[in-house]
Parts: sequence; structure tokens; C-alpha cells
Amino acid sequence: MEITSEQIRMALGSNPTLTLLKAYSRDWVLPLLAEHLEQVDGSVSAEWFHERVAEAREQIPEWHGNVAPAEHCRDWVEKRWLETETLNGRLRYRLSPYSLRALRFVRELVEGETTVSGARLGSISHAVRLLADMTNPNRDVQVRRIDQQITELRRRREDIASGRVRLATLEEMKQQLREILAMTRSLPADFRQLRTMVEDRHQEVARRTMVQGPPKADLVEEYLRENDLLSKTSQGTAYLGFSRLLSSAQTEQLRADIDQILTQEFTREHVSAAQREELDSMLSTLLTAELDVQNSYVRWSASLRRFLTRAAHGRHHRLLSLADRALHAGATWAQVEPGQRYVPQDVLGVGPFAVMDISQTQLWRDHGPQEVVVEVTQQHAALPVEDRAALRLAAGTSPRAVGRTINKLLADRSVVTGAEVFEATPMEFQRLGTLVSLLDLAVMHGQVDTGLVEAVRLSGNQVTALRATLPHLVFDAPVPAKEAP
Repeated sequence: MEITSEQIRMALGSNPTLTLLKAYSRDWVLPLLAEHLEQVDGSVSAEWFHERVAEAREQIPEWHGNVAPAEHCRDWVEKRWLETETLNGRLRYRLSPYSLRALRFVRELVEGETTVSGARLGSISHAVRLLADMTNPNRDVQVRRIDQQITELRRRREDIASGRVRLATLEEMKQQLREILAMTRSLPADFRQLRTMVEDRHQEVARRTMVQGPPKADLVEEYLRENDLLSKTSQGTAYLGFSRLLSSAQTEQLRADIDQILTQEFTREHVSAAQREELDSMLSTLLTAELDVQNSYVRWSASLRRFLTRAAHGRHHRLLSLADRALHAGATWAQVEPGQRYVPQDVLGVGPFAVMDISQTQLWRDHGPQEVVVEVTQQHAALPVEDRAALRLAAGTSPRAVGRTINKLLADRSVVTGAEVFEATPMEFQRLGTLVSLLDLAVMHGQVDTGLVEAVRLSGNQVTALRATLPHLVFDAPVPAKEAP
């Protein structure tokens, strides 16, 4: 498809890869992403990455300011430089495919890679030959081409066996290795781009369903197939072909070839440890990336299927509506005419409970005390950073911590207000929890004047500052020791 100048102009202003490369903050954002996210398989916790952002910003004097690391990350998510996911209820960050492409572009500039090489020409020649076979309906032509290849292979075999073919030079081997590694480095961004497309496509289907109305229950599967990314786009078709290749016998041959390369003298003497690691893990990296895309597709397809099914089953909606009307009617009846009522018909169809002697009826039997064995295992692993931060925040905003601040201020003066106590609290604990603790202590041990209000500014990771108003609180006596030890 031909790209017009107007499309290029629009891409310069809207494409996340280009906006990152021309951003004013690229001088410290790109190195930050490359150091902490580029080589990560999966995602990192938001708390950990916020610390890395703060460390990187401290090294740039002109970026010292009041913008919190979480606000920077929120802005990068909106610009599609970062992606988010929730794991076990916690926010996590990962690089977007657009950021990966920007980093790959910069690395190619730094490393000075060129696209002109014998390896790439061989790949182009092989692809052209395959296309020629695909577009030629004459089977005899394809058979003659295969016969020519067999003849060429036999001639080459004889030349190698007789020693008439020279061995590859050291520089040629190095160039081939660089070519292999360069081609594999581009795959993670391509896989991540496809995964993002899967998620975007399913979200678009769900939004369109909410606007246009859900399909009928018997059309859900057909509806999903019609919106199947892996069969309706060029990227999805390419992915399916790549996936089939990974699951074929060529994978075993690829693994055997890599093992052979790693055992050669060339690898031991002329290949760096990082290149050996990259070559050794190449196949597992490809399989992991392919599985990541497949898992994302399965997860989003299942979620979309549940959404469509819930929206499509009208009988379920009718059953819930009737049950709600029955409960409402029963509540109204009991309110108007309280007392015991007898329903003559067995509405639920469970049948009567035949009781001859109520004293012999056992609706529940006590089996005596149960033995419970509690085993405690010692945990040697350190508490995660996000859990330690949560515990610290809970302790710093508790009534005990606020009570200690009140008593400390009362040591120098006779009366303190709630706003003064809040201002004396460390900034990291100037949260809503501190205000709740202040109100509790004022009700129990101070004075609350609802006729006057005070405004305080809350700290935290917000794009805009938040202010809270509270009644005028006064403390003229220390908080008891049991409240603030």
C-alpha cells in the first residue's frame, strides 16, 4: 500500500514511537526504559519502577520538580510508551511495542548496523524463490526447479568433499552471527505489537457490542470468528505461519544447529558471553514470545465470550427479573400484613417436610470439638517492596502515630489544631488515613467544631493536587498512652 505524504505528516504527530524519539524528555526516558524494562520478560511492579524513575530523575538537574514518579508513568501510559496490567490486584508496567521499536532504532544507530549483507541477500533470494513457486500454477515448472536444486546440492557436496570449496573466513562468520542476532532482536517488538493488537481488537468488539446490542446466543461463536484477529489481519496470518513453523520438525533442527555452533572453537574464542547467551536462549525466547501472544489471545477471547454470552442470554435476564419481582412482592406483603403466612401450593417444588414428632427432628448435629493442627513454616524470603511500603503507610497514618504527633506538639504549646497536627505529619503520611485518625482522636480526646472548617492538602501520586476539608479540631490535653504509646 502506498504511503501518502499526509499519512506521514499524521504519523509524525500521533505515532507513539516517533513522539518518544522527538520528546523533550527522551534524553533520560529512553535510557531509563532500556536499562530497566527492555530486557525484562513480562512486567515489573509499579512501586519498584517508580523508585527507578525517581533515581533517574535525580541525575537530571533540569527535571527536579514536584512531579511524582507515578505521574510520569501515568503520562507515559497515556502516550502509549508503557502498558499496564494487573497481577494479583497490583499494578504492573511493561514496555509497549512502540517503545521497543524506538529503542531498537536507537541501538541500530549506535551499533552502526547495515542492511547490506550476504545473509540478508540470501534471505531475500529464498523468499523470492518461494513466491515464484507460489504464483506459478504449472507444477512441472516447480518440479524442474526442485530437480535443479538437487543437482546443485550434489555438485556442492562433491566440491566440499574434494576440498575445492574454501572455508568461511572469521569475518564472514562474525557477520553471519551479527545478522542472526539482529534479526532475532526485532522479534520481541513484533510479538508485543501483535499482542497489543489482540487486546485492542477484542476491546473494540466489546465496545461495539455495548453500542449496537449483543448478538443472539447461538451466534456468539460465529461473532467471535468474524472478529478473529489471527485470521483476519496480515499480522495474524504471519503469526500463525510462524507458530506452525515453531511447532514443526524445523525447531529440532534449529536447536541442533545452535548446539553445534556453541561447541565450536569460533564461539569459544570470538563470541562474547552476552552473544553466546543470546544465541543459546534464542529458541526459548521465540517460544516464550509466541506463547505469550497465544495466552493473551485465549484470555481475551474467553473474556469476550463470557461478555457476549452474558449479554446474549435473555432467558437468564428474565429469570433474574422475575426473582427480583418476587422478592419485592414478598417484602411489601410482609410490611403491610406482618405475621406468619401459609402458601398453599408448593411453589418451588421441593415437597413437604413430614414431621411426626418435632422432638425427634434433628436439623443439625454437634459432632463435638474438632482437632485443628496449625503448622508454621519459617519464611526466608524478604517481604516484597510493595508490601513493606503498604505496612509503612498503614503505620504512619494510624491513630498511634497521629497521637504521638499531637503529644509532641502539646509539649511546646497548650493547644493545637487538627490542621497543625496534619502539617507536622511527615509528607509521605499526609494522606486520607491520617485525617480519619485525627477525627477519631478528636471525638474521643479533643473538641470538634462543625461550624468551622479547615482545608489541608493531601500528598500522594496524583496528577493534580487534592485538598480535603475537615471540621475545626482542637486538642488541649495529651492523648492517653494507650492511644499513642
